Amino acid sequence: MSLGRLIAKGSKRPVFHITTPIFYPNAKPHLGHLYSSLLCDTTRRWYELLGYDTLFTTGTDEHGLKIQLASEKNKFSSPKDFVDVLYREFTKLDQQANIKYSRFIRTTDPDHIENVKKLWTLCWEKNFIYKGTHNGWYSVSDETFYPDSKIVQVTKDGHEISINNPNIDKLGKFINTETRNEVIFQSETNYFFKLSHFRDQLVKLIEQDDPNFIFPPSRARQILRELKGSPLTDLSVSRPSSRIKWGIDVPQDPTQKIYVWFDALCNYITSIGGIDAILSDSTAMVRHGSVTSIHQPAQWWQNTTHVIGKDIIKFHTIYWPSFLLAAGLPLPKQVVVHSHWLSGGVKMSKSLGNVVDPEEMIQYYGSDTMRWFLLENSQLDIDGDFNEKRLHATREQLVSKWGNLINRCCAKKFDLHRAVDTFAGKTTYAEIATELLNEQQRDLFVKLMEQSNDLVEVFHEKFTKFHTNGALKVAWNLLNDTNQFVQISEPWSKSESTQDFVIFTAIEVSRILSILCQPVIPELSNSFLNRIDISLNRRTIDYAKFGFDHEYGGDANKRGRDVPLKRIPYRISV
Repeated sequence: MSLGRLIAKGSKRPVFHITTPIFYPNAKPHLGHLYSSLLCDTTRRWYELLGYDTLFTTGTDEHGLKIQLASEKNKFSSPKDFVDVLYREFTKLDQQANIKYSRFIRTTDPDHIENVKKLWTLCWEKNFIYKGTHNGWYSVSDETFYPDSKIVQVTKDGHEISINNPNIDKLGKFINTETRNEVIFQSETNYFFKLSHFRDQLVKLIEQDDPNFIFPPSRARQILRELKGSPLTDLSVSRPSSRIKWGIDVPQDPTQKIYVWFDALCNYITSIGGIDAILSDSTAMVRHGSVTSIHQPAQWWQNTTHVIGKDIIKFHTIYWPSFLLAAGLPLPKQVVVHSHWLSGGVKMSKSLGNVVDPEEMIQYYGSDTMRWFLLENSQLDIDGDFNEKRLHATREQLVSKWGNLINRCCAKKFDLHRAVDTFAGKTTYAEIATELLNEQQRDLFVKLMEQSNDLVEVFHEKFTKFHTNGALKVAWNLLNDTNQFVQISEPWSKSESTQDFVIFTAIEVSRILSILCQPVIPELSNSFLNRIDISLNRRTIDYAKFGFDHEYGGDANKRGRDVPLKRIPYRISV
């Protein structure tokens, strides 16, 4: 019995909740924002295909000094007016890329502000927050302080020297070695969180209690090295209102604003009902698309996966678990860390002219081409490298290897409906192949049938480990073998029985792949399924086995049917 059928027979539907980081809307979204969202969207769609109740939350992080300064620079009357414009750029990109989220949260949402105050109060009441004076190196871009050990000076001639070097250049700028962003030294009164208290607990969590809490393992090892390499220092979790006006007031002290990361990280809990709901036994009705389900927010939280970029790993794997532990709240299930996207092998920058506009690419090549390209050409722990020629080649391959395979089998000379009627639902395919095909053709048929029947389990293993390029490599291999099978079997020159068996085999592989690739290319998969007249209620995982659908292909060989995907020329850059 398939994985999908086992899940469907359970007495209660399991749940899956996945989140992007909430994005900072101080500029238009870039390729990295799309990639985070796409990993979440594809994974959620996969679990939904398996029969899970799913949630996918994303949003924008709208407080902090960067937003305050950006709104002033752009001559907005208030930061709120500024983010009211910018957040729409993120929802627009999601719509263009066919990203289907359950909630788009904004940190200016009233329920979120209340939950941030609740989280602060819980940490305060448990004596994990105290008031003190802070001297340190602050990065406006990162909105965080860095210790002396992470600071170097970049001199006028581009050399880096230690801040303890007696030959320090007064005209040089100071940067932190983690993000390479500029820092300034400042002294101020803040509230502090006792981060130092949680070092041993975090080490034990990652090493013993839950080795999969941080994924992939290379990122878990990275955080362990940081935790063991030096003691955690307490974290400044507020900023003076005199310097940062745009933020949430500290509950017991309106002269201070809550640190933007303490604010932002709380969004994950706000999105599924809030802190009080998680701490209680209450249930909450959740609606996603046309499905309404009732689950406890605590159940959603225990099955939550955060997907983040590698640049914010410290905030999600050290700060966030510590805040939750201090407040007496449970931890999410997992934090998945992905790498970044380069362009031409280097970091994107306006000065280099290599910035990729994801909206522009989607508008020309189509959302599904872009989705497939990003998922095929990326790995969690290796930076992706965008190349528009390869994006165009991806569309060409989808047309030639998949679209044309279906078009060939739906040619007027064949009768797909007859083939399906003759061979669907059989239990003796190997014997039929021996009777109708030669040895080479039969062996390739058996390989195609077995791999098609294993595809649910193979895809599940790949998708649940965010190994999307591995899943799509399997898909290409299967399509290549299917095209080869048609070519060496030459159905156009064979008897009716052999012709029907070859066409049936090729379309069955295409049908199963189209069902299972719906999370990756939802529109194109359904176009392929439409082309062979698959009923809407037979596009589920229960039918993703060889010979399981015997009611399709009725009008597939009629003239005048639209092709699912057409070739387009390489885009000419202006």
